[in-house]
Amino acid sequence: IFIYILLVGCESPLVCEDCYLEIDAPDLQMDENGWYHMEFLNSYTQTFSTLEARTGITGYYQKVKWVSNQEILISNHWTNLVNGSSYTDDEGKAYTVLSAWEIFIGDTVRVYAGYTDNCGINHIDSLGVIIDE
Repeated sequence: IFIYILLVGCESPLVCEDCYLEIDAPDLQMDENGWYHMEFLNSYTQTFSTLEARTGITGYYQKVKWVSNQEILISNHWTNLVNGSSYTDDEGKAYTVLSAWEIFIGDTVRVYAGYTDNCGINHIDSLGVIIDE
């Protein structure tokens, strides 16, 4: 049985043969250098934008983990600027929300996403968002 599992382990119907990971910010403008720009809304405490991950996985749900290189201290707790995880939908897309506070105006936030497919292959992608005033 063990040898059979090794031979057909990645031929399961739950395995995506064309797994990949590409993330983007569909509601933000990208400049000529590949950086996204998010305009901070001055009359608000925070400004939000949705980020999207495309995985190529259909037919089952895949957990995608998210993290940014920036955090903010809220009530003595360091909080990341993106939600930590999400799951793909039927089209193989997962979403998270990037949240920026005023102190990040002028900074570039790097967001990373990743998942491990059913064959044990890690897929990682990243993007940069410049917080503009």
